[in-house]
Amino acid sequence: MIWDKTSARTLAADPAALWDVLADVENWPRWDPDVARVVLHGPVAPGSTGFLYPSGGFRGSVHAKIAKDFTFTSWRPGHEFTLCQPVPLGKMDLRLSVAAVPGGTELTQRIVLDTPLRAVMVRIIGADVVANFGRKCDALARLAAAKPS
Repeated sequence: MIWDKTSARTLAADPAALWDVLADVENWPRWDPDVARVVLHGPVAPGSTGFLYPSGGFRGSVHAKIAKDFTFTSWRPGHEFTLCQPVPLGKMDLRLSVAAVPGGTELTQRIVLDTPLRAVMVRIIGADVVANFGRKCDALARLAAAKPS
C-alpha cells in the first residue's frame, strides 16, 4: 500500500516570483522547516541529483549517515518539479507545483511514500511534510513578495 497526500493553498504571490524561490534549491531551508541543508551535485534538471539534510537532531543525523542522494525526476521551470528520495525498501516522491490563479498562485504539494515500511516512514518524515505545509506556504509567500517584480 502507498501513502499519498496532496495539499494545496492559494498564495498572494506572483507565480514567477514564487517559482524563483522554489527553484533556488540550496536555499530551501529558508522556507522549509523540514530541511536543514541541500547540496546539489550539478545544475538542476531531470536526472540531476543532490543530498538533502533533514532538520531535527535524530532524523537529520540518521538520514545523513544512511540516506542516498535524491534525484529530480521532473523539472519544468515555472511550473513544477518532482524529486525522488530513496527510503528504506522504497522511495518517497515529492512534487511541488505552481499555477497562476485569480488572486495569486496555487501551490500544490504531493508526497508519496512507496515502501512496506510506510507506517514508520510516515511517522519519521511524511507526517511532518504534510503538517508543515502551512508554515512553508507562509514563508514562501513572504520570500516571493520580497522578490523584485
